[in-house]
Amino acid sequence: MKIIEIDVNNLVIEPNPGISLCLGYFDGVHKGHLDLINKAVEAGEAAVMTFDISPSFSLNKKPNDTVLTSLFDKVSILKSIGVKYLYVLRMSEELLVYSADDFIEHILKVINPSKIFVGADYHFGRYASGTPEDLKEVFDTTIVPLKKIGGEKISSRVIRDYVSMGEMEKASELLSRPYTIVGLVVEGKHNGAKIGFPTANLELDYPYVLPKIGVYMGFVKLMNSKYKALICVSTHPTIMELNAPQIEVHLISYKGDLYGREIEVQFVKFMRDVIRFDSVEELTEQITKDRDEAKKTLQL
Repeated sequence: MKIIEIDVNNLVIEPNPGISLCLGYFDGVHKGHLDLINKAVEAGEAAVMTFDISPSFSLNKKPNDTVLTSLFDKVSILKSIGVKYLYVLRMSEELLVYSADDFIEHILKVINPSKIFVGADYHFGRYASGTPEDLKEVFDTTIVPLKKIGGEKISSRVIRDYVSMGEMEKASELLSRPYTIVGLVVEGKHNGAKIGFPTANLELDYPYVLPKIGVYMGFVKLMNSKYKALICVSTHPTIMELNAPQIEVHLISYKGDLYGREIEVQFVKFMRDVIRFDSVEELTEQITKDRDEAKKTLQL
């Protein structure tokens, strides 16, 4: 997949006639997004246009905003489903004041796609004034109806809510895959290793939506291997309590040093709340039960 950056402060765009272009932010690349993008893939050489960061980050309106997928995550997913081109709009104050007409004239018309695909709720340009109908006046535009499951619209916002509530199975259903975060394994306090359950402490690569505090079962992808895992989002109430939640991962049946390695953590199912135990022995006994349950339930 070819990645093409677009900076409106230095606007150099090569025409790419013949492509089928999908427009949107596509946070999560969920089932609704996939339905839209797959239509473009079926129509010919598929391309996606998105932003490098959420507009709300750039505006500082939501400085603590979180997302389901980083740009890196999107690249991986889009490449796997056959997208040939990814246009990445670099967020800036200049881009934020682009009108809908500016966007059409200076970006879309220059690329000159043969087809455009958008969701029914897509808006673009300053004040989100541009609509799919505006695109139809200029391009061969397919407006894809919003996808629903059980009468509920699939949306990134709904999925974020499910993740933050720990409802991973509901989130996975709408995403069509487990909720996944990527991070770097960093040095921790080695408390897990002291009780026989070494853990990888995760430093997140991106401001992902953080699942609610609790213990989860899931998987870890490391290079070309996949391992069953226990995932704990916790402040360590039993041993050396922390001020903020931390993500720790115990890879079942893995032996080796993970420090400095980047791993993908897939949340499959919420198991239990994190509680304060009266002793380290009680904590160890509970983690043993958690591990045995995860080993039995998860299927590689």
